[in-house]
Amino acid sequence: MPTEAEHLQKRTQRGVLAGFTCYILWGAFPLYWKLLDDVSSWEVICQRIIWCAVFSIIICLVGRWDFIALLKDRRALRFLIPAAALITVNWSVYIFAVHIDRIVETSIGYYINPLVSILLGLVIFKERLTPLQWIAVALCSIGILFFTTGYGRFPWIAIVLAVSFGAYGAIKKKGGYPAVEAIAVESTVMAPVAILGVVLLAAFGGGQAFLGDPTTAESWTTTALLVGGGAVTAVPLILFAAAANSIPLTLLGFLQYISPTIALIIGVFVNGEPFTLAHAVCFGCIWCGLVLVAIDAVRANRKRKQAS
Repeated sequence: MPTEAEHLQKRTQRGVLAGFTCYILWGAFPLYWKLLDDVSSWEVICQRIIWCAVFSIIICLVGRWDFIALLKDRRALRFLIPAAALITVNWSVYIFAVHIDRIVETSIGYYINPLVSILLGLVIFKERLTPLQWIAVALCSIGILFFTTGYGRFPWIAIVLAVSFGAYGAIKKKGGYPAVEAIAVESTVMAPVAILGVVLLAAFGGGQAFLGDPTTAESWTTTALLVGGGAVTAVPLILFAAAANSIPLTLLGFLQYISPTIALIIGVFVNGEPFTLAHAVCFGCIWCGLVLVAIDAVRANRKRKQAS
């Protein structure tokens, strides 16, 4: 019979694996969404929500997970409706940023995100910040300030992505609901809004890519990519929810910079976006902060092992 400590260790290991896989996938996703560059960002966003709902519901039906019960649970909806709104904002800004070739700025946002998670851990879960974590937050703030003054533009994409996803992760952890069912509820809640968006786009001539011209292979490829966006969206979100329910928010924040590192490489070396001095200083401050967070996490892990 496994001890409670062994059970907790296995749960943590599964959570770390889920988080690691999730962030690798998210980091590579700009390559997928760039394939839909010729499609309106609004149509991509709406189709993404719709097919995420379809995909997650199918998973629930196949796995016999009762997401309907969760959909009827008023307490659950108090967590999952705000979570759905936050992740929709995050998706929308991200798709828009990729569409206008601002992938590097999305990576800034997701580098900031671990520090946002740390602050939310302080506010919501009453987790105490260590001196190293406070220094990391200060360095991040300095980096953003320098980027705003040096580059001449406030990094609103980065800030919205960081805050919306950080808050989403905090709500998911606070609710603690099963990963797959929660994603199904979140996407189902937003699906009617997305369907209305598709109808309005089509009515005003802005949503013609989905099944646009069934006589051409290009149209079918675009349609397949839009439908595939459901799986591309749902799978890492399910992995993220599983990780958020299994490991501390500070550890989850530590794993999060895998994704922006991949996105930064794609933005600069694949998409050919500029990397200025303002970018370099901003990234440098954030990276230094993340190194301090990593050192702090290692120290905390050693203390936990010694205590057990």
